[in-house]
Amino acid sequence: MRTSFITEQQEIDKIIESCSHCFVGMTEKDGSPYVIPMNFGYADGIIILHSGPHGKHLNLLDADNRVCVTFCTENNKILYQHADVACSYSMESKSVLCKGKIEFVDDLQEKERLIKLFMKHYTDREFKISTPAIRNVKLWILRPESYTAKAFGQNFRNLSGL
Repeated sequence: MRTSFITEQQEIDKIIESCSHCFVGMTEKDGSPYVIPMNFGYADGIIILHSGPHGKHLNLLDADNRVCVTFCTENNKILYQHADVACSYSMESKSVLCKGKIEFVDDLQEKERLIKLFMKHYTDREFKISTPAIRNVKLWILRPESYTAKAFGQNFRNLSGL
């Protein structure tokens, strides 16, 4: 499989913005990984996540707020170098892996602003959000400290019909 690194922030932003969900990796107390799929918002280089006010993931983040967030393009094409060689098959896709520390937002006005930015990722509608709803949501932000972005399977032949 041919892999290329992507270093331009504009291309990294395009990949993230094209995704409908991400995977957030945390660390269990025994050191093993714990990964959950999440919806997200993305604005000004900040990843916006949200959840209910309680749960295992929040307990893990209270103990260690370091995370790895992964994005991967969807509706990818299957490609190959040689139709009869199994190991030459690949999938055309792009991915971004971000590392950093989760911060929780408690200020109600900032939470409302971020929830509205979050929703812009999925719809152009404007929302009024009630104060009880804002209080009940746990709002997370990630300012990535590092990015690794890659393009996979480029310049291979498209396997049509699959």
